Amino acid sequence: MGARVEVDLDIYTFDIDIAAHVSNITYVRWLEIGRLQLLREIGLPVEQLVASGIAPVLTHTEITYRRALVLGDPVRLAVWVDELRAASARLGFEITSGEHLVATARQKGLFVNLDTGRPHRLAGEMRARFEPYLG
Repeated sequence: MGARVEVDLDIYTFDIDIAAHVSNITYVRWLEIGRLQLLREIGLPVEQLVASGIAPVLTHTEITYRRALVLGDPVRLAVWVDELRAASARLGFEITSGEHLVATARQKGLFVNLDTGRPHRLAGEMRARFEPYLG
C-alpha cells in the first residue's frame, strides 16, 4: 500500500446526535478534512486548484459504520488513493479510535474545468503527485 495521510480529529458536543453518539454528518465532514489534507500534502491545495481553474467535485460517498463513537473518544482518520484515472480518483478512508476500527469509507471525485464544466484530465506532473498515495 502507498503512503497515507493521517489526521487526528476531535469530537465536539455539536457532533453528537440524539442517540448520544457521533452523527453521520460528522463523518462526512471528517472525510472532507482528510481529502483537503491529502491535497495539501501532495502540494495541490484546493485554493491553488481553484485558482488554476480546476475544482475537485465529489460524485459518490460510501461509509460503513462498525462502531459508535462518543464524546471524548480519540479519533484518527487515514486517507489514501484507491484508484487514479484520467480525470477522477477514488479515495479510501479508515477511521479508528485507539485500536478499534470505527468506520471505512470510499469517495469518488472528478476534476472539473471551472470554465467549461467538463472533466479535466490530470497532466503528468499533477498525476505524479498522487502516485505515492496510490494503494
